[in-house]
Amino acid sequence: MAEWAVLFQGTYDQHDLKVSILDSFILSELYSSDKKSLVLNVVYVGSADGDLESFAETLPKDNMLYLMHNSKTTKKFFCLTVPSTIIDVGKVEMDREITKQIQMLVKTRKIVLDIAETYDIKITDLHESSKEIQGMFFTNPLNIFKTLRKPEELQKIDEVKLNFGHMISFGKYKSSEEYSSDELDAFRKTMIFGAKENNKKLLYDFIEEFSLSATPVVIFDFYEIFSGLKSANPHSKEVKAFNSNSEPTGFPIENLIYDGSDKSDLHIDLSLVSVDSFCELFGIVKEYKEIFKRAYESNPEKITDLISSIQKVSPDEQLKEYDIYLAKRMTQTLNIMYPNLFTGKIETSGMQKNVANKIGKITLISIKGNEIEKSLIVQNVLSLLGSANNLCIVLTDGWKFCPKTTNSIQNEITNALLSFNGYFAVSATDSADLNDNLQKYKSAQINVIDLEDIALKIGNSSPQRIILRPTLSNL
Repeated sequence: MAEWAVLFQGTYDQHDLKVSILDSFILSELYSSDKKSLVLNVVYVGSADGDLESFAETLPKDNMLYLMHNSKTTKKFFCLTVPSTIIDVGKVEMDREITKQIQMLVKTRKIVLDIAETYDIKITDLHESSKEIQGMFFTNPLNIFKTLRKPEELQKIDEVKLNFGHMISFGKYKSSEEYSSDELDAFRKTMIFGAKENNKKLLYDFIEEFSLSATPVVIFDFYEIFSGLKSANPHSKEVKAFNSNSEPTGFPIENLIYDGSDKSDLHIDLSLVSVDSFCELFGIVKEYKEIFKRAYESNPEKITDLISSIQKVSPDEQLKEYDIYLAKRMTQTLNIMYPNLFTGKIETSGMQKNVANKIGKITLISIKGNEIEKSLIVQNVLSLLGSANNLCIVLTDGWKFCPKTTNSIQNEITNALLSFNGYFAVSATDSADLNDNLQKYKSAQINVIDLEDIALKIGNSSPQRIILRPTLSNL
């Protein structure tokens, strides 16, 4: 690796900071208080001419327009960055991560420069820019670091996994036997395909990696196969043999159950379910649907609220009094069939917590009921968690909830996933079984070959075969 020239070395917000340059790449190293780990980030910088402001808005979020002024002129600089990574202090680890980040930036830079030409924008590598432009950029070498790092992030450097990009690993590349390493953010919308009996180990590894990245995980555990996450893998030698730095461990688990009883942890808020889905699920025909539509105008949360709203619907030329009476009787019957289902909103804040600020809590949702009950609970939970940023949803049996052709409630579930702010993974036996829109917007796809072997494809990259690591918990 070529030598980096140091631009700044000193203390920044009570943490050791080193900023260096190599050609047009800026390297920042921000060290934890104990000096055992650091946050490493490489940025590409180029000077720019043209309408860069409009151009930058069309690009992904990992770019920045940077203006610098002096008494005579204003210069534009274009910066590309990749998510920061936390690593242990050590030359081998640092060199490997720096090389990886530069390779990512070089690839992105080429694409951006090709697109820029169509906008009549010229971007010149910083080291090939004029001495005047270079001198202007380096007036204060900390400027770019300050711009890229928010103060509130720096205040939590010792809990850095919560604030900076985190790399996860499912095992070793089959071709090179090096440890796989991918940015957590690449798994925003993940599709997992494979035989159900083969998916379990991959799902355990997937969930463990998110939890270790301080990201809480909510799992729809329809077959109660994930309880082993709470206990450490008893085969410690196997774990250590694969990676000497790994330790068997159990994870913080909370179980939420719906079993139809009055002790169920989960239930349904009707106001989150559309009237179309409600009527379709329970076979309410067109003649009575208008009654339910009018009753739904009061946004009933519980089925008792819906019954009261139906009673208040006034008969007219379209709606006969006897039909309103029958609609009320239908709803009362549903209340008898599902006495502990439609009882209002559930509290979801506990699903979004970390333990000791470093480990994401895992919530196992077990639904012992029919397909209607399962669909309604999945839809409600997704609706309530929709705005959560640092959270991962794992939905097994994806083909049941997001099939190729969807009914109303399945369409609501699919749309809730697509609009979800956090991360999600949906598993199915085959891609042919899963909704096209869900697959269209996927960020990563994992094909499970067998219990130990997967093919991972991120974005438009070529698939990588990976031998799965042993689970840290008790598979």
